[in-house]
Amino acid sequence: MSPRILCCLLIAFLASLASVAQDLAPPAPQRLVVHSNVLNEDRVIWVRMPAASQGKKESYPVLYLTDGGTNVNEIGSTIDFLADNNSMPPLIVVGIANTDRNRDLTPSHAGVKHSDGTVESIPTSGGADKFLDFIQTELVPEIEKRYATQPYRILVGHSLGGLFAIHTLINRPNLFNACIASSPSLWWDDFRTLHQAQEFFAKQKELKKTLFFSLANEGGDMNEGFEQLQKTLSANLPKGLIVESARYRDETHGSTELVAHYAALRAVFAGWQVSRDPKTDLPVGGLAGVEQHYRELSERFGFKVSAEQGINSLGYRLLGAKKIDEATAAFQRNVDLYPRSANVYDSLADGLEAAGKPDLAMQNVQTAVDVATQTGDPLLPDFKKHLERLVAASKAGPGKAGQK
Repeated sequence: MSPRILCCLLIAFLASLASVAQDLAPPAPQRLVVHSNVLNEDRVIWVRMPAASQGKKESYPVLYLTDGGTNVNEIGSTIDFLADNNSMPPLIVVGIANTDRNRDLTPSHAGVKHSDGTVESIPTSGGADKFLDFIQTELVPEIEKRYATQPYRILVGHSLGGLFAIHTLINRPNLFNACIASSPSLWWDDFRTLHQAQEFFAKQKELKKTLFFSLANEGGDMNEGFEQLQKTLSANLPKGLIVESARYRDETHGSTELVAHYAALRAVFAGWQVSRDPKTDLPVGGLAGVEQHYRELSERFGFKVSAEQGINSLGYRLLGAKKIDEATAAFQRNVDLYPRSANVYDSLADGLEAAGKPDLAMQNVQTAVDVATQTGDPLLPDFKKHLERLVAASKAGPGKAGQK
């Protein structure tokens, strides 16, 4: 092999690696600087769009994260993984970087008591309500102005951030639809927030929210606060409040976020997947059942939940079961519901190929290519390859077009 040919092959190989790396790379968070008149300072905000948003113009629920640093990508990747497995919707992640976390995340002015009886002064503590003012009156409006959002918000916090999440739930229950608190520091100020929570839940008759809280292998006051909150919610659970708690004895205070975030997101979006018949593994109720399921999800979460992925999955399961007419009907229904999605046409083409209709299949893949070109769909290369295969099969003669 000549050096020139070897060089060309090497360049092609490196280009291929770069393309694969680009496909696998997670969405890079965008850095925003939001000036806060409430806090009288600039705040750095990291916004991570979901992987599913690439090439699409859709609206998404938003997850707000305290201590917003590297954990923006951690929870963002967890969301992408679960959304890709149709266990939850894609979310926008908004990570709030710290300036003074002791100030922003503590609800009252207090110090830290050590085991030897000494008290460490925290001079700036007690600014949680002002920080909430910033989130409610400045940050949320700014995010909703800049990005296409759905009216469903989740607040996530760890340690003091977990304390802040529970404080937010009981003091401004209308601000977020769900709160996630991993290893919440409920010991703060002699369990002041815990006592407020006990009073709040004793009086609250109805609260359509979700609360997930957890604890790692932690004892002392951390454990006391966790167990007392569990007891409180067992005795006084408002109607409509979904509560789940978990204990991770194999995790430390610093390592628990990953497993807690995964479990919490599963809890918030429990029931997201369509129920399946254990005998056939097909969705219960067929196409009508899938559409009804997504109507119920839309009602439950307060925004229109797309049934596209669920219907598409049903179509391919029917195709695998050799129920070609039913599969094609499902794919056609997706085209009717989501005509601006390129993938629905490509899927319909698969059904039409299986039905022995290569010409109609080719027309639909061409439509998929056209729509993908207009919308910047990242799957455009796949649709083009599909079209090339169908064109080549049609030129090869009868009996070849349906082969893959």
